[in-house]
Amino acid sequence: MSIDSIGLIGSGNIAGAFVRGWVRSDPAMAGRITVADARPQAAEKLADATGVAVANSNQELVEKSDLVLLAVKPQDVEAALKGSVEQFGRGKILVSLAAGRTIAFLETMFPFDVAVIRLMPNVAVEVGAGTIAFAAGGNVDQEVEEQVCELLAPLGRVVPLPEKLFAAATAIGGSGPGFMALIVDAFIDAGVMAGLPVSAARELTYSMLTGTSQLLAESGLSPIELRRRVTSPAGTTAAGLAQLERDGARSAIIDAVQVAYERAYELG
Repeated sequence: MSIDSIGLIGSGNIAGAFVRGWVRSDPAMAGRITVADARPQAAEKLADATGVAVANSNQELVEKSDLVLLAVKPQDVEAALKGSVEQFGRGKILVSLAAGRTIAFLETMFPFDVAVIRLMPNVAVEVGAGTIAFAAGGNVDQEVEEQVCELLAPLGRVVPLPEKLFAAATAIGGSGPGFMALIVDAFIDAGVMAGLPVSAARELTYSMLTGTSQLLAESGLSPIELRRRVTSPAGTTAAGLAQLERDGARSAIIDAVQVAYERAYELG
């Protein structure tokens, strides 16, 4: 089957990021997407901003969609799919973003085999730079898996992972943007303290982070190699790195990821 129509149950932050990312990559995608939400005004707001369609109910959305993206809170999964279970028997694909709801759990909601895929994305999908952990259930054949990966490609990097590693992926890929935003904010504040206008501090910080990430991704340099390349003996970088080590920056980041992983593991 081909994936011609996409339905999103939920229109919150991450659902909106997916929609805006797809429409940003190809404006024609708006004509293939329908959204529904328990709060109709939220779905309408997303539709007004992106040009996608709105379904009056989850049942209507599932009926008209080849692929259903489930973007609701874990505790709302059962309610979101209630009343539309039978429609999935027509070869529809269920892609879940719900943390803590495993593929096996989702499969038990249906009295027949359904192709279930689980994703753990982050909000950078909105600008085509997302990190998307991907796991496919046993009912997903290779053709469907390839089609879904192709559909996700404009949103960022798709990283296939065993589902048992999703908690670790959540701690880095999912929570990481929040951690990085804190670090970015600190860089901007430091720049202002050093005398830069806020706008210049922001532009320099964003550019530096983007360039560093791109260089690491494309050059083959390890973080240690890059650090050594930009650290001159007794220079400014050496002085700053020494202070970061004294302040425990490395261990603080490791600890933050660890507690995020533990929380994600508790959720499933």
